[in-house]
Amino acid sequence: MPDPNPPELIAGTVKSVRRWLRENPMASSALAIGIAGVAVLVIARATGADAVGRAFDRFDAPWVALVAGASLLTYPAYALAYRSIAGIHGHAPMALPLVARVVVAGFGPFSLSGGFGIDQQALHALHEDERSARVRVVALGVLEWAVLAPMTCVVAIVLLAQGADILPSLLWPWAIAVPLGFGFGLWASAPGRIDRMSNVGGKRRDWLAQALEGVGVLHELIRRPRRYLVAWLGTALYWAGDIGAFYGGLRVFGLEPGAGKVIIAYATGYAATRRSLPLGGAGVTEVLMTYSLYWVRLPLAPSLAAVLVYRVFNLAVIAAPALIAHRQLEPLLAPASGLRARGDTGD
Repeated sequence: MPDPNPPELIAGTVKSVRRWLRENPMASSALAIGIAGVAVLVIARATGADAVGRAFDRFDAPWVALVAGASLLTYPAYALAYRSIAGIHGHAPMALPLVARVVVAGFGPFSLSGGFGIDQQALHALHEDERSARVRVVALGVLEWAVLAPMTCVVAIVLLAQGADILPSLLWPWAIAVPLGFGFGLWASAPGRIDRMSNVGGKRRDWLAQALEGVGVLHELIRRPRRYLVAWLGTALYWAGDIGAFYGGLRVFGLEPGAGKVIIAYATGYAATRRSLPLGGAGVTEVLMTYSLYWVRLPLAPSLAAVLVYRVFNLAVIAAPALIAHRQLEPLLAPASGLRARGDTGD
């Protein structure tokens, strides 16, 4: 019998590795932390090990308390927003202990499809409606950016007006693309357009219709701000806590940028949020956040050190609690995991 050709062999190997990693979240977590570590070492080598070492000479330990405390705040804050979005479209409210487990598990570094993959499995299992689960997960991601992006846009406009010493190519996309993007998204996700797209049929159009339906949830969030105050407040507190932790990491190494630079660097570094990225954004986040600090004119070596401290708390420290939460969720997630494993998609 002839051996499979190289592309088939590679595809089969990748599929086997993905399946094994899905079945062994502890190994996936170790892989994520290893990838993050390699990214840090590569940047450190490019920067110069001596320069990074000198950055640690200015280590100001009390600021670590801000990193830890602000990081801890992000989880209950996100849980508030999550519970509100999960109950949209008439779904029954989720019990708080369940929300807490899903949120913590979703921030773990072991999911190959990101935390949103775990969210979709949980909502699908709870309400037996895969389409609705997918729509609400998209809505959760849209809500994240509906808070962070406009704030960053305003900051970018102010910094441009002030002639701040920041690369203009970093500021103009935030100043221009955010209002254009939100305007187009709200226009494209109008209920009538989604209905027409759904009626045309076709798998790709249906997936696009579901994505736009998730974006369209923003219409309801804007029209009824009091009803969804908890969603807005929870998301705002989540970003405030995480930006506070990021700022604390900078202060640990004596960096004192203004609030505007912190927000621009943070938002640029999270071009895709860590809950949406595979393995908690390992590797990608370390590189983007370090260089986004450099692009706002902060020295590279202490910037790398600051990102390292920040990521210790929101990647490495959360790994163990996330694994425990995921283990507790296994009875709920098992049916959806089985279906996805047979199709070799998702986590």
